[in-house]
Parts: sequence; C-alpha cells; structure tokens
Amino acid sequence: MCYAQKLICLLLLVLSASFGVGGCYLLYSDFGVQLARTGEANAAAHAQTCTLLQTEIIDLQRRGDDTGDDTVVSLLQAREGATALWRGDTLLCDTLGVPCAAPLENGTMRTVRSGDTVTALYGSDLQGNLHLVSAFDLTGLYRDRNASLRRFLGLEVVVLAAGAAVMAVLARQVTRPLRVLTATSAEIAEGEYSRRTALHTGDEIEQVSRSFDKMADAVQEKIADLEADVQKREDFMGAFTHELKTPMTSIIGYADVLRNLQTDPDEQREAASAIYHEGRRLESLSQKLLALLALGGEELELTDVDLGTLWPQLRAACPAVPLQTPAESCVVHGDADLLLDLLCNLVQNAAKASAPDEPVTVRCRDNGATVTVEVEDHGCGIPRAELDRVTEPFYMVDKSRARKQGGSGLGLALCKRIAAAHGSDLTIVSEQGQGTTVRVILRKGGAL
Repeated sequence: MCYAQKLICLLLLVLSASFGVGGCYLLYSDFGVQLARTGEANAAAHAQTCTLLQTEIIDLQRRGDDTGDDTVVSLLQAREGATALWRGDTLLCDTLGVPCAAPLENGTMRTVRSGDTVTALYGSDLQGNLHLVSAFDLTGLYRDRNASLRRFLGLEVVVLAAGAAVMAVLARQVTRPLRVLTATSAEIAEGEYSRRTALHTGDEIEQVSRSFDKMADAVQEKIADLEADVQKREDFMGAFTHELKTPMTSIIGYADVLRNLQTDPDEQREAASAIYHEGRRLESLSQKLLALLALGGEELELTDVDLGTLWPQLRAACPAVPLQTPAESCVVHGDADLLLDLLCNLVQNAAKASAPDEPVTVRCRDNGATVTVEVEDHGCGIPRAELDRVTEPFYMVDKSRARKQGGSGLGLALCKRIAAAHGSDLTIVSEQGQGTTVRVILRKGGAL
C-alpha cells in the first residue's frame, strides 16, 4: 500500500470517528440548549402561576372574603396547567398526571419519567402554609432528540459502511498482489524457476515485485550456469573418450597382428612391445586429459619438448592423411603427449575439410620468444558467423556438413583446452572457398 492509500484509510477512520464524536457532541449540545431554554420558560411560567395565585389570595383577604381550601382550589383550577396544591401535608388538588407523593422543596425542580412520558416538576412555597407544584411536559423535546439521534446514527452507519467498502477495495488491491507473490514464491520453491510475478500496481508492491523477479532471474541464471557447467563436463567427457579411441584402436590392431603371427618370434616381440608402449601412452594420455579437464587429481607438468620429434609421430598417427610437415625443429615449453594429440586433432579435422588429393600443411615459425604452429587445409572454409562456435563440443552434428567444414567440434573443443593449458589460445582464420588455418602460439623452451 502506497503512502497515499495509507493516508486515505487513516483519513477515513479519523473522519468517521470525528463525525461520530462531533455529531453526538453537537446533538447533545443542541439538546442541552433547548432543554435549558425550555427549563427557563417553564420556571418562569411556574413563578407566574405562583405570583398570580398569591395575589388573588391576598386580594380575597383584603376584601374579607373566604380564603378556605375550596376557594383556593377553585382559583387554581381556573388556571390552565397541571398543578398540585398542598396545605401542610394535606393534598388539596392534583392535576399533575404523574405520581408525586409529597410537595417539593421550595425552588426545586425534578424530572419524572413514566413510561414514554417525561415531565418536569417545579415546587414553591406560598403564604398560609401552601405548597404549589407545577408540571410541564418534556416528552416532545426528548422525542425530537431521540429522532435526531436515530437519524444521526443511521447516517453514521452509512458513513462507516462507505468507509469500510473503500478500505475493503484498497485492502483487496493490496492483498491480491501479496497472494500473487506468495503463490509465485511457492511455485519457484517447487522448481518452477521460470515463474514471475510481473505485477503493475503502481506502488511499493510493484517495486517489491520487480526485486522479486530480478532475484528469480538471478536464481534461474545461476541454475542455468550450473546446468551448463554440468553439460560442458559431459561434453568434454565425450571428447575425452573420443581422444582415447585412436590409441585403443592401435592396441587392438597390434593385438590382432600378435594373434595372427604364429611362426615369427621377432615379429611377435615387436607387436608385443608396440602394445606395451601404446598402453603406456594410453595411460599417460588418460591421466593428462583428466587433469586437463579438471577431472583428475593430478596437475599438468610442462617441460621442454622438441617439435622435430613429433613430426614422425604425427605422420605415423595419421597415415591416411596427405601431410606436409616442416623440416625445421623448435623446442617449446609444453607436454609432448598433449601437443601430439593437439596436432593429431588439428590434422584430422583439416583432413575432413580438404579434398582427398589436397595435402594438409603444418608450419612451424620461430618468433624469438615464441613459436607459432599452424595447420592449414584447402577445404571450403567456415562461414564467418560460425567461427566463434566451431570450438564448441558437438558443433555441427550433421556429418555431411562436418566433413565439408572440418569435423563436429569435439576435437577442436579439446584442442582449445590443450592450447589454454599451454598459456595460449586457438586462433582460427577461415574464408569460404579458401580453406581454414588454425594457429597456436607456444612459448619457447627455457623461456620460463
């Protein structure tokens, strides 16, 4: 609820309370004024009755006429108004219409209620031990007050009902967004991370909604990052398995040779030795790939590697690829198994893109402190828009396109990891129709 709504609710409450209290105060104040004025008029009328009765009695006494009880009662009855007359404790006349067992004290007033009737009694003492009580009907005054009070209370009920309706509408406007927030938070807690509140209330709750949605976006993004990391690990595990397939195939091939050789001991020993060396290479490459993928407990140890010793191994590992290797030799700081695997992957990917009679060229250039190794093919090239994606795992699973442009991306993804482990990056330069060149810059041996 915004401040304006809060102020409106508070104002409605204050106005309702002020209207009730003020209305009652004004009503009773007006009634008090009317009652006081009526009391003054009744007191004046009672005093006038007493004066006239006393004057007539005095005149009778002067003339020597009878001033007995019957005469006094007849004088009183000749006047209008409800009265009662006592002489001493003896009631002489009573037309009050309300119970009054004894005369009132001189100059006093008393209000008597009998059913729905309200009567004001005024008492005075006269000469001759006479006591006069006059009665004045106040029922109409009180009836008017009660009618006004009922009308006011009805109006107060209407005001309170209108205020309650307005407050109910405002409360619903507040509680509905809160219900949405509660329901959305419960759904997100159950795993529906795409749920959002998207409230547009124009008040503080909209700000809370925006903050809540931003928090949900951050949570969903974090979960997506975690899922992406898991997917990347799974992709690189696929790449890891792919990279181990070549030495495993070699071992199986040597085992077949060994099984088929029944007579020549020298060839048997040579095949067994090859199986042993390939097995050791497979074990070493497995450990290094695991370390490269941050899946094993070992760390890579880089040493000085003579690239010249890798060219014959590269040609032997890729016998079906027409390959041009450099004649010069450079010593770099790296790992021989991983660098050979890097070159094998680059050459095999380049061979997929090149025509069968087009050779894959490997260049080695000494830059002083670094050595640049390039692998170039003469295929159809890679579109510029896809250059940043070709090193993603499982890029272009369409085998027909993969063959034209240089592989599915498994090898290039691992090549990027190997280059990063050597403090370098994989640079790909390609033009459609002009082939692709992959470049890796390595530090020279003894540079560190």
